[in-house]
Amino acid sequence: MLSITSSLIRGDLILRPVCKDTDRSIIRELFRHEFYGARAQLYPDEGLWEIYDSMETHEAFGAYLVFYHDRLLFLLEVHPPVQMDLAPDCLSQPGTIGIYCFYASPDDHLNSMALRTVIAALLGYRSIRRIITRINYVTPADPRALLLEKAGFRRLAKTPDKAAIYYCLKRTGGPLAEGQTLAHPDGLGHRSHNMFG
Repeated sequence: MLSITSSLIRGDLILRPVCKDTDRSIIRELFRHEFYGARAQLYPDEGLWEIYDSMETHEAFGAYLVFYHDRLLFLLEVHPPVQMDLAPDCLSQPGTIGIYCFYASPDDHLNSMALRTVIAALLGYRSIRRIITRINYVTPADPRALLLEKAGFRRLAKTPDKAAIYYCLKRTGGPLAEGQTLAHPDGLGHRSHNMFG
């Protein structure tokens, strides 16, 4: 289970695994916002949990909600590369994992700090050398792309559609803010709901 510590903002940032029993409406709203934008359309409940029921959950893999105090910032999904919607050549390097982020508000100024901290913790795992992600329907000055770039990601290549693929390597990961330290669990059974506990 992913766990992060920071002496700079101890106790303020909270990461917890998604709970099927309590988080259904939160996840549905995050997906609705991601896929339908401002349109008043409901995200269907059918199939909503299929991906989470089959998701890997060892080491850092899993789905997490990231909060600042009680304010939801984003949903983070950490996947083995084969579960990503990407071309095979993007997935072949050893030590590659995939992430998806679904923001409550992409313009929230706290997203940058939280994403940088999460990425640094992921890159703290010995087995993780490369993180890859995809943004659908990327636009010029897209806040989601800017957040990734601030967290140390680079754009991999232009795709024929409006999607963008970004990657981050251990050596290009964005630096932590002054005073931050990482906890990268070595065991599989490590569990922490508070990122800075």
